[in-house]
Amino acid sequence: MMVREIKDLKQENNWVEQILRAVIGGGNEREILERLKNGESYQSIAEKLDRPPFAESGGLSPTSQRQLSAALMDYEMDIAGQRDPESGILHEGRWTSITSDPELVEHLFSLYFSWVHPVHMLFSRNHFMSSYRNEANLYCSSSLVNAICAMGCLLLGEKGRFSTQEGLDPVMLRMKFMGEARSLIKPEHYTKWTTIQTFAVMFLVELGQGQGSRASSYIRLAGDAVNSLRDDKYSTEAMRISKWGIYALNSAWGAYTYQVPAVFQVPSSNELPNFQLHGQNSLWRLYRDMSHSDIPPEPSSSMMAASEYASLMRLVHDTTIIYYDGHEAKVKAQGVLNQFHRYLDWKYNLPDDIANIDDDADVLPHVLSLHIQYYCVMVHLFRPLLDLKALPEASMVHIKALTVDNAWRGLEMLRKYRELFTCRYQPSLQNFALLHCGDALVRFAKSSVDATEVVQFCLGALKESADGRGGFSVCGPLQEMFRRTAVECEIPLPYNIADLMGSKQYSADQLLDACSRLSYTQPTNQVVSNFDEDVVQNFAEEWRKLVEADGDDESEREGGGSISERSNTSERFMKIDSVLNE
Repeated sequence: MMVREIKDLKQENNWVEQILRAVIGGGNEREILERLKNGESYQSIAEKLDRPPFAESGGLSPTSQRQLSAALMDYEMDIAGQRDPESGILHEGRWTSITSDPELVEHLFSLYFSWVHPVHMLFSRNHFMSSYRNEANLYCSSSLVNAICAMGCLLLGEKGRFSTQEGLDPVMLRMKFMGEARSLIKPEHYTKWTTIQTFAVMFLVELGQGQGSRASSYIRLAGDAVNSLRDDKYSTEAMRISKWGIYALNSAWGAYTYQVPAVFQVPSSNELPNFQLHGQNSLWRLYRDMSHSDIPPEPSSSMMAASEYASLMRLVHDTTIIYYDGHEAKVKAQGVLNQFHRYLDWKYNLPDDIANIDDDADVLPHVLSLHIQYYCVMVHLFRPLLDLKALPEASMVHIKALTVDNAWRGLEMLRKYRELFTCRYQPSLQNFALLHCGDALVRFAKSSVDATEVVQFCLGALKESADGRGGFSVCGPLQEMFRRTAVECEIPLPYNIADLMGSKQYSADQLLDACSRLSYTQPTNQVVSNFDEDVVQNFAEEWRKLVEADGDDESEREGGGSISERSNTSERFMKIDSVLNE
């Protein structure tokens, strides 16, 4: 880690020196300083200059950044008072009219950047904060600031400063922030980057408060706008982060609502955000309340985790198309197992910094969230096959074992997350992953797990996520859906069910609002009807081919790693190749 930091600092120094030479040389200094002011990274600016980079130096220049800062300050004096009114910023320099307390805004920002941004990286924090502090509008807008604050309200606590204990009403505050965010978005600005990012954040806010149907409109708007955006004034780095973040969120929501996202231009895998330790996009701190304000952010794996999450969601998007796009050909065994192989490869090729989650002292919440989503998508892949009654018994037994094993591992990750960080701050989509892992266990592992305890854990985790006046109210309808699953599967309900759920009754409309369906469960009948007869006839044979092909690839792969090793599942579950062909 230290070696990588030193290399990053050396590279950053090269970029700074290159930019400084361009500024001193004249000709395009105004453009360069404007880009700096709007938060564009040193790397992005340096790459656009028509100058060769400096050779790698031994350390940071003691004057380079000071000279750049002085030049930027002079330029700011020249353009003072020429702010673009489209940003929505107030004359007194405030980005929102909802509060005049800068500490409240900073508190809401800190909650957002600790718990939401590392999982759903919808914009470049580095560019956003630079524009925010400099009152520039290229990467910041009043609507985006209000949306971020609204999301932060969902994470407010019940004690301490800015809490319900002090008389703060997070529900009303969130509604005000959202109201102002909506009012500031003009139709002619729908394809501005900050408006697109605002739509994506508003999706998360609406989803968290149980308005999944309305939230869907926002993420669809964001996706449509990304497709039509053509503007080279934005940093390449910032555009990559936003494109992939919005694409990943769109794909995840499509997977949990079982519908292919609206026509979406899939970003190139060559444009995944770069892993860099420098810059605010990779900084993180554990922040829950104002008492943590003095904890300095540190370099982390958040950028790396966000990039891997985007890669995973690209595979998820493909699975969603295979299963739920009625225009596609019938689902074949080879198609399912190819997806399985791609998921295993993704997991096997994770960088060490985020692959190892054994050390509780070092593991970060967004890294655990990444692993939780992986196990959930594996459950999604195999679960429909369990309703394909014509499958041979041997195939059915071991598909069931694969499903249960991944569900169990996912739930263990969720237990770890709750123990280390509580579920109060977990992402909304993680609540859906919780239900899918728990569902597979209570349906297909009643004889090997304490199903009532699984129900209690899932309901308790959802209660924790919803706790407090500003909590994730979507968890109430999700609790009711899971309670109905337990009753359907004849699982005895926990003795403290009233404490876990309360007495509130949920209408069909409230359930529909939560996730646009009456239940979180996969529509397996729809998938099964789209299975080709080939799945029944050739699953075992296709599995054998997959194992043999993997063995051939292993000899060419440095470090080896068979399917069994890469999937990290038990020998009992993974020796399918031998059992299916008995």
